Amino acid sequence: MTLTRRQKTRSLLGLIAAMAVVNLVYGIAFPLLALVLDSQGVSKTLIGLSTIAQVAAVMLIAPWTPDLLRRLAPSRVMQSATLVLALMFLLLGLFPNVWYWFPLRFVIGATTALLWIASETLINELAEERWRGRIIGLYSSVGAAGFALGPLLLILTGSEGMRPFYATCVMILLAGVPLFAVSHQKMRRHEEHPGGLWKIFLLAPTIMLANLVYAAAAESMMTFFPLFGMNLGLSERASLGLMTVMGVGAMVLVMPISWLADRVNRMGLLTVCLCLTMAGLLLMPWLVTIPIAAEIYAFIFGGVEGMIYALGVILVGERFKGAMLASATTMFTVCWGAGTILGPLMVGIGMDQFGTNKMALIICLLYIFYLPLPIWSYIRSRHQGIPGPS
Repeated sequence: MTLTRRQKTRSLLGLIAAMAVVNLVYGIAFPLLALVLDSQGVSKTLIGLSTIAQVAAVMLIAPWTPDLLRRLAPSRVMQSATLVLALMFLLLGLFPNVWYWFPLRFVIGATTALLWIASETLINELAEERWRGRIIGLYSSVGAAGFALGPLLLILTGSEGMRPFYATCVMILLAGVPLFAVSHQKMRRHEEHPGGLWKIFLLAPTIMLANLVYAAAAESMMTFFPLFGMNLGLSERASLGLMTVMGVGAMVLVMPISWLADRVNRMGLLTVCLCLTMAGLLLMPWLVTIPIAAEIYAFIFGGVEGMIYALGVILVGERFKGAMLASATTMFTVCWGAGTILGPLMVGIGMDQFGTNKMALIICLLYIFYLPLPIWSYIRSRHQGIPGPS
């Protein structure tokens, strides 16, 4: 069945609204669970391993996700995942024990991965090519707002008792409401057969590695920026404030840059965003210490770096269709999971070896090693006469 434009619009708005709430939940989950465990005297190492259990689920569930999305309507998968996710958070509150939380967090990681993969697959399936950049930009912008609001919800509920867990359950169930506006349609089948996730990776390594490098850099920034800022003489409050401004920048600037992505060569735009991000990282130690200039810098930096992820999602939809789109989105998410594990580990080791004030330089090196791939892809597309979107 072919959807009408009205049905597509309604489905897209439902998906974007649902994922805004899911991202809000993700934004509250990590600090909430870390605070609860820390208050129990659990070691930082064990808290970190508990977090890794949640992230590792993304990669372990990935091989089964494309087939699931081909057999069932992605929106149905998302509705089921929200119910499971709400139950898991209720169990977390009822059994606040780090050892019980390992399997519970694994299931939370798996269901969250299903939600991301299904939503991005369906959004790319529904989006028309000439509007793809703006639609993904709106999705990324709303998602960034969800991440930013998560810690604010935690401030309102506090981290003690069942209140934050009840509030999170309610938010998850609210995320399921907009999904009733989504058309429950299975993925279209194309003549191409996905084969396997590594085959998908080899078909578009530049696109996939963009998410791995971005996740490694962004997760390292979230983990270490407060320590980096305090090492430069900023207060803890000022460092956290600049992180908030970066999130606002990602929310606001991704929209106009996504509009540009519908008018130029997208791989070329990715290259430009990477170069600007690296320039921003090199200037970071000086600019974040200058009043007013620091806030302006953080706003612009957050928006430009956030566009790297958005462009990755856009390029996945441009490159893959039908059954292969589900597999490609899954591999894209797997790369995100790998980046969130590898990034803080590599940057943390680098900071121990060379100093806390070298954080920005170490993250910049991650982008430098990746940069030749999009440059080569852009040059190749120009030589082949592939135009930008019209």
